[in-house]
Amino acid sequence: MKNIKTVFIHFFDEINADKVNKFIKFTTQAIENHNPNELYYFISSNGGDVDSGFVLYNFLISLKSKLTVTMHNIGSIDSIANVIFVSADKRFSAPSASFLFHGVTLDINLSCTATMLKENLSRLEGMENRIAHALSEHTKLTEKEISSLFRQGEDKDVFFALEKEIIHEIKVPAIPADSIYLAMTFT
Repeated sequence: MKNIKTVFIHFFDEINADKVNKFIKFTTQAIENHNPNELYYFISSNGGDVDSGFVLYNFLISLKSKLTVTMHNIGSIDSIANVIFVSADKRFSAPSASFLFHGVTLDINLSCTATMLKENLSRLEGMENRIAHALSEHTKLTEKEISSLFRQGEDKDVFFALEKEIIHEIKVPAIPADSIYLAMTFT
């Protein structure tokens, strides 16, 4: 029987290029230092930059060939953090947690040409399509349902998340005694 070694990692932060680079470095060091079979993330994030979120999503997907990735929502998973969350093999949520879905916000310059406006609209629509595709690939949410959530912006509870297989189980977060527990805190 294979000996399971789990490293528990706490992450509570926004998603941007700097935080994602640090997340990747921290995770890589945890793997090198502890050689786990499973990385178990206690995560809560208000989301952030879509492109950075997809970098982290793809990094976590790449880890699944060598170990199990588990996500446990301990607060709220908002916006692009939903894509990161569904990259995991196993997904759980604390009973009091939530999931927020909304359309992408894009900052643009006030002075721009018609071509620039079209480029920005195309970029925004492209980001929303990528998010919808990633979420529908890993859950029971359809791209049509996700588009509807984007248009109105909705905070969903754990029962919705369970029904749509965003999570596999509702459970209170717990760290077994004598476990390896690390906290990502970036300043």
